[in-house]
Amino acid sequence: MTSPYDYMNKAFSGGNFLTISGGHTLDMVEAVLGPIIEVDARTETVWPIVKLTDTGTESLRETPDHVDVLGKTSFGAAFAASINTGLSHDDIRFSFEIRGSEGWLTLTGDGHPYGFQAGDLKLTSSAAFEPPEKPSVTGGFLGAANNVAELYAHLMRDMRAGTYKTPGFEHALHNTRLVDAVRRASERGRRQQITNQDLRSIALSFRSSLSNFVDLQSF
Repeated sequence: MTSPYDYMNKAFSGGNFLTISGGHTLDMVEAVLGPIIEVDARTETVWPIVKLTDTGTESLRETPDHVDVLGKTSFGAAFAASINTGLSHDDIRFSFEIRGSEGWLTLTGDGHPYGFQAGDLKLTSSAAFEPPEKPSVTGGFLGAANNVAELYAHLMRDMRAGTYKTPGFEHALHNTRLVDAVRRASERGRRQQITNQDLRSIALSFRSSLSNFVDLQSF
């Protein structure tokens, strides 16, 4: 890690491994499996001393670099997520597996150093499926702009169609509260329930984003 990114080691910044990598991971869980209603968690700081490679100095890491989450969604799906940092580039892996009564599907990443949200994903399944849309931006270092490019592409479609399916402030607020619930679950050693207010906001976003694919029942 170089010194410009040292802020990610400090609790005051709000931009750290739990809020960034953890936030993206929980967002993907909800996008695929539905709103999360409860979480158990354990966080650890495995690498408390970080060497800043450009200056040669050492920095104290004040935030977790390993996160394990057990949770449940409003559709009854149980999930487990293990997220860790401090890996070399060759050891970076991403795998998201779903198994049900009628088959399985898997998303795998390409090991992008900025995380799965910045890289290319490959979908495989035990059942036949239509290939997903290609991302607006893909390949090489530019892959880091994938999530931002897709957001703008969705926003443009909303503006042209007069719809509101692009994640907005309420979605971001819900994700922040969800990450905070994970932190509390780890600190207190107790399962945390997600409030009805949070569930209503994410349910509306979830229903809107999947309205063309799934006939959802009322939450």
